[in-house]
Amino acid sequence: MPDSAVTLLVIVGFIALALGLRVLAAAEAREPARAAQPGIDAQRAMMSE
Repeated sequence: MPDSAVTLLVIVGFIALALGLRVLAAAEAREPARAAQPGIDAQRAMMSE
């Protein structure tokens, strides 16, 4: 395989790894936001009573 092809594969691999980690980080960041919503609603309900 020519050296340029190996270099291109390494670059594409790093880009794919970075995108994969970004997707995982975004998925983990969304989880606590969903879990926090009921707490906020419960606080509002308690304040309105």
